[in-house]
Amino acid sequence: MSLRPLAVAVILGILPIEFAGAGETQVAFEERGLEKLGIRPARGRTRNLTFDHTARRDVSGTPDLMAVETITVVGGIIFVEQARPQLPQYACPDVAIDVDKESGRRLGVGFPGERVAGTLYDWELEPLVGFVRSGSDALFTYMGVHGEYHRSFAGNLAGFNLFLLDTFRSVRNPEQAHRVVKTPVPGYTVGADTDRIDKQAARKLKRWMRRNHLMFTDLDVDFVFRPEVGNLVVDGEPYWIAVDNEGPGPGRITRRFEDAATTLAANPVVFGSGFRLAKYGAVFRYMKAECPERWRALRRNVAQQRRALDLYTIPLRQMPYAVR
Repeated sequence: MSLRPLAVAVILGILPIEFAGAGETQVAFEERGLEKLGIRPARGRTRNLTFDHTARRDVSGTPDLMAVETITVVGGIIFVEQARPQLPQYACPDVAIDVDKESGRRLGVGFPGERVAGTLYDWELEPLVGFVRSGSDALFTYMGVHGEYHRSFAGNLAGFNLFLLDTFRSVRNPEQAHRVVKTPVPGYTVGADTDRIDKQAARKLKRWMRRNHLMFTDLDVDFVFRPEVGNLVVDGEPYWIAVDNEGPGPGRITRRFEDAATTLAANPVVFGSGFRLAKYGAVFRYMKAECPERWRALRRNVAQQRRALDLYTIPLRQMPYAVR
């Protein structure tokens, strides 16, 4: 195995020894990059950097995002839905990691008579499996003081991206914010979408986002998966909601922004990852609920292959904490 940037960082004393020993690379930021975006890193304020929240369900299992206990905790990203197969023969596919494939194509999904690949990068896959395993709904929240991450996304590139997604209206030059990451990362700093900038789409989204309380969610989205020409296709897209939570009681959804094309165009890298987490999170929830043996096999497989995955870590002290 070649000496990766992670190993070099450990040898030089840049990276604490507890981060060593796996297929991990510590993310390097552009000099003063976070500051140029208006972002303050956590530094010594890491004690309250993580949180956990699961929305209340009624007897039918329907989540209530407007319940007081949710709207007072989650101003951020919350995914609650479960996918379903398009046809009965697609139920409970065999899902496993193929490390011989490139990152973004390592998630193999077996259906009767064919095996296809899911488009999910290693740096998204590993924390997403941990998140779904936890049973939580909220990935990230920023309720006016500072951002907080679900523990699966604290200390990695996926979590950094969640911060950029949720604070899109507040950071400087949000359509190119991901460029502060200097490390070559498949699907983030390396790839077809990394240089696409659509300032008009960014302005349109930011204008809509001038609301006090927003959520990026998949509430009531009907995610449907199927194989198609060698790929796993997951129909259904997350969207934005504006929430009115004035007063002591439950909140209410006042507006929705369901223009997926504009959202993705505003920053294809940042929002592309958010869309993938929603889609594959829904698929993994389906596996966990309906195919428990195969879900456990996938979890074991990811854990066993972790050293071979391309993971990108960020020390907690360097994780985005707040926008100035």
